[in-house]
Amino acid sequence: MWEAESGILIGAVRHNDRSSVARIFTRTHGMVPFIWFLSKSGKNASRNTLLQPLTHLEFQAEYVPTQDLHHIKEAKNSLPYREIPFNPQKSAIALFLSEFLTHALRGEQNNPGLYSFLTESLRWLDSSPQGSFANFHVSFMLGTARHIGISPNADEYTPGCILDMRDGCFSPILPKHTEYMPAELSYKLYQLMNCSYDTIKDAPLTGQERVMLLNALNTYFRLHIPSFPVLKSIEVLDTVFG
Repeated sequence: MWEAESGILIGAVRHNDRSSVARIFTRTHGMVPFIWFLSKSGKNASRNTLLQPLTHLEFQAEYVPTQDLHHIKEAKNSLPYREIPFNPQKSAIALFLSEFLTHALRGEQNNPGLYSFLTESLRWLDSSPQGSFANFHVSFMLGTARHIGISPNADEYTPGCILDMRDGCFSPILPKHTEYMPAELSYKLYQLMNCSYDTIKDAPLTGQERVMLLNALNTYFRLHIPSFPVLKSIEVLDTVFG
């Protein structure tokens, strides 16, 4: 049975000459893989452009419990971006977010709070003025961690603490392993955890510090999500913002 659905296209990979597999974080079913039939010519060819990462979609979905790939039709862009596809810095962030979310949300079930967070975050990035969003992707990773239940616990933070990335807690004592953030970097992270998107520009980071935080958070997610990989697009962000 077909039902009205909405979602955010996280990424798509070519399945064969006629189709792609589109992974969509949906409003009602969480992360779902759909078979997306490609149009090579004619009036439906523009439908292929909807496979751009982080496109907001409204569509008809047919969920088939016995199949790995579900069905989609009548898809349309429900929230066209004004800047993300055309601003080189925002485009680089979007590619990073697509890679990050592909792995962070793998298997994620229905999560209305997370869906709202993703939607509002992408709206903010699209409309944010130049110079205000350099720290956005770090803050976004922290917000995602909070909504999927693996956020660092900052309740016990005091100046000079380090973040024990295995335990997900700030501590004044160095652990016996090496998977922790140094105190200075932990403080930067703590600052960002207490910022909204509108105030992240007030938590100053150098390009080097930003990359260090991204790499540290990459390690954090690898410790807390099985099979989470090293994110290749961090190098791209280093080039764009460095």
